[in-house]
Amino acid sequence: MSRMAEVHVTLLGSVASSPEFAVCGNGAPRAAFQLAVPERRYDRASELWSTVRISHYTVVCWRALAEHVGSSLGRGDPVIVTGRQRIVDGATVEVDATAVGHDLRRGLSSFRTVVRPRRTSDAAHSLDADPFAVPIPGPARDSDPIPTPASEVGPSSAPAAASERTRVAH
Repeated sequence: MSRMAEVHVTLLGSVASSPEFAVCGNGAPRAAFQLAVPERRYDRASELWSTVRISHYTVVCWRALAEHVGSSLGRGDPVIVTGRQRIVDGATVEVDATAVGHDLRRGLSSFRTVVRPRRTSDAAHSLDADPFAVPIPGPARDSDPIPTPASEVGPSSAPAAASERTRVAH
């Protein structure tokens, strides 16, 4: 019996169902949602784009990605998903996500870094270790408080917490 190679995919679509969050028996967080991916064609005669078909995928996220997806995505959000594709039960297509993010061609998004307490075990071998993490250049560090512009401070606003770093894409 030959083994098929893994198929890695990147999909652009919209969240079709609210993410369902659960904690598995082994304690691993899991989130799953439906992703609608339209196949669009340009008709030169009418000079309009039309949707030929919509493919649906079940996107499954684990651990920190699951927690963040559960807190960050809602139905209708435009997203980009990358991960390993597999066929389940002969018909359902699942994507075991390695990354999920908002599609910034279709709107703005705000990013907040989540600071997790350091584990006592070797962080390099942690399941949550981020192999793509890059230090932010410049004098500011993740542990430094973020100054809040005076225009954003009001009677009910508090300065940004030292554990949060917010960026807005324009």
